[in-house]
Amino acid sequence: MRFTCFLRKMANGSDANASAWPRPSVNTSWQSAAQVLLVTAATVALSGVTVLGNSLVLLSVKVNRRLRSVNNYFLLSLATADLLAGAVSVNVYALYAACGSWPLGPALCDLWLVVDHGVSAAAVLNLLLISLDRFFCLTRPLSYPLRRTGKMAALMIALAWLLSFALWTPAILCWQRAGGRRLVPEPECYPRLLASPAVTLGTTLPAFFLPGLAMVGLYGHVSAASRRRLSGRRRPSGDRLGTCAPSLSASPAPSSARRRVAVREKRVTRTILTILLTFILTRAPHNAMALVAAFSHVRIPDVLWQAGLWLVYVNSAVDPACYALCSPTFRSTFRRLLLCRRPDPPV
Repeated sequence: MRFTCFLRKMANGSDANASAWPRPSVNTSWQSAAQVLLVTAATVALSGVTVLGNSLVLLSVKVNRRLRSVNNYFLLSLATADLLAGAVSVNVYALYAACGSWPLGPALCDLWLVVDHGVSAAAVLNLLLISLDRFFCLTRPLSYPLRRTGKMAALMIALAWLLSFALWTPAILCWQRAGGRRLVPEPECYPRLLASPAVTLGTTLPAFFLPGLAMVGLYGHVSAASRRRLSGRRRPSGDRLGTCAPSLSASPAPSSARRRVAVREKRVTRTILTILLTFILTRAPHNAMALVAAFSHVRIPDVLWQAGLWLVYVNSAVDPACYALCSPTFRSTFRRLLLCRRPDPPV
């Protein structure tokens, strides 16, 4: 969710929202030039890291057969959302910040808002799918793997993207105009639907707070189920399709097969925890400030708004590092791609 405006009391009774984008002064002082250079440098660095990292994720799944698993299809979809955020959202935001006003016209403003909010919502839903997939793998080891196919994953991913844009596209476009007249001032670009505190609450809940709480609860169940599985108190009969974690019951507890399963269990669970923590830490400040501004009518300082929004964009750059940190296969494939070497042979 991208809140690009803060709530203010307006004496004329018009929209309570106004733009919170940084606006360099129109003079040519060195402070203004330095501010533009700082925004440009930060944008180039963040966009470059985000695009490179998520491109490596996409290429890794393509060139390394060991990464072509159902759970990595969800990571692939998340990487696509993060790539779009880094390539489009970050750069357009920086252009707006450097210019001090919207320079691309109302049509491109609305298009960018739809893409920005839709991609953000798709990333959240894909994170939720990752948590749900792992939850069902561990809690329904007999029935879920039979339905956990590539086609089912593709359908769930398609529904997540469709729902994201179906919710945000009409909401943004319909609220921008009334009676054939555009209500957002021409030099501005923000979603007018956030003028209402009720709407702000209605968008922050499904965009961050409810998915965040759901993912925390799912991770708690996943962690507990994984511990039971590894301790031997619960030993499922295995995954007939090979799409979830393999059985722990086929070998004694010092056996090498069981150790490999244990390592894989812990690695997958650790990956989910890392992604979940980065999601909460990078998105919580901006969404919390939006609620405070909406219901207390407190003017949040521009620097805090901007810092919160940049944190949201940083989330898209951090996700690939989470995969590399927690997965030796991703890490080795990243390294080989960066060094222009062939990936490891499939095992």
